[in-house]
Amino acid sequence: MEMKLRKLWPLLGALCLSLMTPAFAQGNYGDSSSNSQSMHSTGPKAGQGTYQRGTFREITPNAGPRVAHGADVFIRANFIWWKAVQEGAPTTFTGTTGVPTVSKGRSLLYTDEWDPGFKVGLGLNLSHDGWDLRSQYTWLHGSNTSRLNSSNTGGVLFSEDSGQNGERSSGNWDYSFNCIDVELGRNFYLSQFLTMRPFIGFKGTWQDQDTTIKIHTVVNDVITSTFKSRNDFDVWGIGFRGGLNLAYYMAKSWSIFGNFAFANVWANYTTIEKKDTTTPAGGVTTVNVHRDTDTHYSVKYVFESQIGLRWEIWFSDDNYHFAIQAGWEEQTWVNWGVFDHGGAPNFHDFNMHGLNFQLRFDF
Repeated sequence: MEMKLRKLWPLLGALCLSLMTPAFAQGNYGDSSSNSQSMHSTGPKAGQGTYQRGTFREITPNAGPRVAHGADVFIRANFIWWKAVQEGAPTTFTGTTGVPTVSKGRSLLYTDEWDPGFKVGLGLNLSHDGWDLRSQYTWLHGSNTSRLNSSNTGGVLFSEDSGQNGERSSGNWDYSFNCIDVELGRNFYLSQFLTMRPFIGFKGTWQDQDTTIKIHTVVNDVITSTFKSRNDFDVWGIGFRGGLNLAYYMAKSWSIFGNFAFANVWANYTTIEKKDTTTPAGGVTTVNVHRDTDTHYSVKYVFESQIGLRWEIWFSDDNYHFAIQAGWEEQTWVNWGVFDHGGAPNFHDFNMHGLNFQLRFDF
């Protein structure tokens, strides 16, 4: 028995030593002497409790792009070719139940036009921790027209919310979109070939839309009466915006990028107007409805996304940087468009999508 206990003593001693070592190390780590504190705060195993904020410690390397000896200012110019769609816009249609039709009915929509626009931006790469400050203005205006003839679709044309009918109709939708984005972000490496730029900032916008529908009553191919319905709204707003920019580098100069952003915008609808009139051929116009809704305030949400391909280069001893990219962008302004239906405002999504071609120059 005594021989067995002698054999166990070395094992028990090793176990006790292993249990005491962490406690001893922890006690040493909290040593208040200047030498001990200096050694632990600068060593590779320093914890967050000893790390002094502001001390340089590169965790996510700056991905720029930056120039070597320039002013670190950059400009951007975009050409956009977008299709804008306002859901819920007033329309006319054929193929109504209970009305004899010759062929399948159709609806008058305003979704066939692509409109050119532009974006211009100015940015500054800050000296603090690789952050950058950017601003961008977006301009897009358009006018879309569509026509519908009952003789081609069968049946009688009906207005969506006025109850008017006829044999021919035309619709016109005019919109004006202006937007300013300001953002503060930092672009850094997540890995050797993957970069990410989170950002926060503000979004401001001012927009207006004007939708006009005309329904013509036709007898023996002659217009005898015209019904006209106009819906108009003007709105401006400002709010917070944030998102992510991602880029995967296939080579030094080539990358695939993806941009995502979300904003909540406080919107002020200064005008929500509806006016319906009837004009007989050669007669006097009669105003059927004319309403101007009181100023309306609301918070709206905006979603933005883009994916594309980028090529960039540094030249003149890295004093300048140039980038060119092309992508597909989509934006959804949730419940943004408003129309007067029977005296009550109805809100519907406003969507834009299309090509976005950008040039960037750093100097």
